[in-house]
Amino acid sequence: MKTRSIIRPIIFLFSFLIISVVYILNPKIQPLPIYTLYMIFPVGAALIGLYTSRIYRFNNANGRAMILIADGLFCWGVSESMAYVSDNFITSASLAPSLLEVVSLIGYLAVGAGIYQGYVAAEIKLKQVNKSLLAIVLLASIILTIIVGYFCVYLVYDPSADIATNMVSVGFGVGDLTLLVGSMLMILVAREYKGGKLASFWVTMTAGFFIFLIADITYYDIFGEQILADIKPYTYNDLLWVAAYAVIAYAMLENYIHINEIRNKIKLKIQQRK
Repeated sequence: MKTRSIIRPIIFLFSFLIISVVYILNPKIQPLPIYTLYMIFPVGAALIGLYTSRIYRFNNANGRAMILIADGLFCWGVSESMAYVSDNFITSASLAPSLLEVVSLIGYLAVGAGIYQGYVAAEIKLKQVNKSLLAIVLLASIILTIIVGYFCVYLVYDPSADIATNMVSVGFGVGDLTLLVGSMLMILVAREYKGGKLASFWVTMTAGFFIFLIADITYYDIFGEQILADIKPYTYNDLLWVAAYAVIAYAMLENYIHINEIRNKIKLKIQQRK
């Protein structure tokens, strides 16, 4: 079992390295083979999440949390798939970017709702968690809020644009921040919940959300012009999104394995009683 647990992250890391090498060595940015490889992790994360949610029942609080997170990942997978089809197979016209962004932002809302539901399901109040770690998380949250407020709100907000446009423009950075802070708090809550078995899941999810935040800030607010102009190494920013999806897909896979093991143990106990 321990050997398998070591092999899984190695496989994910090796897959990411292959995608990175192929991407960097290819002379064109996001050609069809590259973008097809790019889709592996976002679609994989969504499918694993949805499959895991089948194990739960919706009347179970943890089940509702996982289903909401899976639905959010599914929305992200759909958004990435729509962009994939639009960029590679629709030659006469492209899908409206706003449609892709709306679907993606709905995913943020679903994942955020899932994080909140996970907090409710744990029934652990923040006053019960380690105070030193809580102080660190709150300090990190304040620093991240200042960074996101400057790069993703102050620099992006356009007074001349309508409310809907501005909401979409600032939505990704604010969404990343919300999920990141929520998942950091969930690490503290999970440490106190049933022996902390879910803490590693939230640590991994936090890492994925943090990479998303870096990718969105660098693309939308710092190096956007250089990336769109296909200036290297700025175009390699896409690999940050690949890395984020890879980390989240790995978190969902480990969570599925953990939940499936619990289910099998319960089935075994029931069979032994019979």
